[in-house]
Amino acid sequence: MSGPDMEKTQCPHGFPPIVCNRCARSSPCVHGMSQGCLLCAMQLPPNLFRAAGTAAVGGPLSKTQPNESVTKAYVDGKGYVQNAKFVHSPVAALEKGSITGPNAIVLHRTDGWDAAGAMQSFAKGVGTHFLVDKDGTVTQAASLLKYTKHVGKIKSRCYDSGTCSADETKQIKSWGWAPEKLYNHEKVKSYPTRYPLSEDSIGIEVVAKHHNGAWEAATPAQLASIAIIVNFLKDTYRLGDNDIYEHDKISYKTAGEGAGLYAGGVQANPPSPKK
Repeated sequence: MSGPDMEKTQCPHGFPPIVCNRCARSSPCVHGMSQGCLLCAMQLPPNLFRAAGTAAVGGPLSKTQPNESVTKAYVDGKGYVQNAKFVHSPVAALEKGSITGPNAIVLHRTDGWDAAGAMQSFAKGVGTHFLVDKDGTVTQAASLLKYTKHVGKIKSRCYDSGTCSADETKQIKSWGWAPEKLYNHEKVKSYPTRYPLSEDSIGIEVVAKHHNGAWEAATPAQLASIAIIVNFLKDTYRLGDNDIYEHDKISYKTAGEGAGLYAGGVQANPPSPKK
């Protein structure tokens, strides 16, 4: 498909081309689709982009193709995302009580080599709602109506940002290294005065190993899938980029665990495709 029916270009990141729903029957696109790929298109609202080869909202792809509406992804009554091509593999041990909000999203790496190992770990009762494999496959392992244990003990937000009162700063300093005491102090605060807890946040694990002193970088396919999940959750729960957190920044984890996975509507530092 080319010519006036739709505007598309080669993707600079090695992904299939994306076309703009509003411009599916005109060229050139006037809605920022000039780079035409997942890594670039995620800057737009979800209703403005689609994969090339799928039906456009409001009109056919060509004169010979019937008009088909794209069904929007949604969270069903059981808390599972439908129409997003996610794999549903519920892990009963993960689901705890009812989630509050949710108010935030926390990004993690698994510190494992594959998705199978992560799912085995989830069965022990600690893990996230979503798991992103290296090929971009997204598995939803827990209902979005339930919280999972994935954050752990949070640090002090006001202490990290230097916004605590003088008295609170003095108190926290007097405790020294006391994660349990600090966590108990922080958890009674309301979000966003504190960092998100497991009880009010959605977790996303990305399959990646920490070895030779560094975390594996996310693959291009993982970056694309993370952006799809995050943008869907932002839209569904009215979250902002300031509600997205790297696990190691809010809890006591290996530095860099959540780094380079997502950044404000465009995935963070996407690696160049292999030549």
